[in-house]
Amino acid sequence: MIVAKNVWKSYGKIIANEDISFEIDEGEFVTFLGPNGGGKTTLMRQIYGELYPDKGEIKIMGMSPQKAIKYIGVVPQESRPLTDLTVEEHIKLLGILKGLSRREAKIKSNELIQKLKLEPKKRVDDLSGGNKRKVLIASAVISNPKLLILDEPTVGLDPEIRREVWDYLKELKKDGTTIIMTTHYLDEAEELSDRVYFMNKRILISGKIGEIRERFSNYYEVVNIENGERYYVKEDEIKKFLNSVNFRFEVKLPSLEDIYMKVISQ
Repeated sequence: MIVAKNVWKSYGKIIANEDISFEIDEGEFVTFLGPNGGGKTTLMRQIYGELYPDKGEIKIMGMSPQKAIKYIGVVPQESRPLTDLTVEEHIKLLGILKGLSRREAKIKSNELIQKLKLEPKKRVDDLSGGNKRKVLIASAVISNPKLLILDEPTVGLDPEIRREVWDYLKELKKDGTTIIMTTHYLDEAEELSDRVYFMNKRILISGKIGEIRERFSNYYEVVNIENGERYYVKEDEIKKFLNSVNFRFEVKLPSLEDIYMKVISQ
């Protein structure tokens, strides 16, 4: 469904994306993880057509992102809802702007308001940050997009609303929506994703969570108890390494977060 080939993007002399290639199948939920400044948002903006690559290309269903935009729903990182409207008015308006009739927009907005546990007559300006985020998600999906792009959709949300958003995204995936998400939350990626990409300007590693864990199953994490320093040591070298150190240590198998930190720091 989505193919990126050798994508480069720079801001002046600063490289944001470096030779990025990937393929995403229809119905997949794929998450991009990386540090701040690692190029995730720049990549998303190219996928939904706000930016053009300097080199390389992105195709969505065989089309350029600009031509495919009618099939895409987007919740950008810095997006803000229209605060003077009620919840119902906001979601309906976005539906009409995306080509739905007034009747279709009303029916669909009522359905989304119920699913996302929103209050239809409440002014958006009076909502919590989490519920404003849910309004943006509802506004992005009212036209039943084939592709949904979410740039850090749950940042700053309390655990209860975060879980509600997760449940709704799972429902969308079950209905066949292709979803691309960026996040800093490893638990979120693990809970929702079919595949993950660790990136820092370029793709560092990708695969299913289980495959990535398996790739690092022959490593141990050694933690210096005195200062928190971490070392990643291959299984066949662990005995020699431990005999060579002169600090108190803890040895454990690396978690997904440990693997992420190791990959990103390389």
